[in-house]
Amino acid sequence: MYVWFSQMGFPHNTLEFPYKRQSPLTKKNRDYNTLQEVEEEVLLLSDTFSDSQFTLGRNLYFILPLFCNPLLLIKDEHVELMKEYNYMKNYNIPIATSLDEADSYKLECFDIIQREINAVTKYIGEKNG
Repeated sequence: MYVWFSQMGFPHNTLEFPYKRQSPLTKKNRDYNTLQEVEEEVLLLSDTFSDSQFTLGRNLYFILPLFCNPLLLIKDEHVELMKEYNYMKNYNIPIATSLDEADSYKLECFDIIQREINAVTKYIGEKNG
């Protein structure tokens, strides 16, 4: 999700708790009182995208602004992982001295980042013809 917003821009969104919006899951208006309620909705929403032809990041990029402020969901860890990924790619810095020594969590995160960057690039290409 962060990859899409960092590449395509964050929407102007001034929602502050509590607020009322239509749930993308139930299509009914509901109250959102805490960030935890939004996070739970996003988690359930993510499960519904498992069969989607699009990446999770793309789906969330288009749906999140309809019911929440996406900036509230960005964690420092996401920003740091993206920075580390960019440093690695831009300066050819290895993730570890060997594959056996590589942090499996970071490898998985970097795979997701790369997949989402490819999806953003494809989307922009299709959009611009």
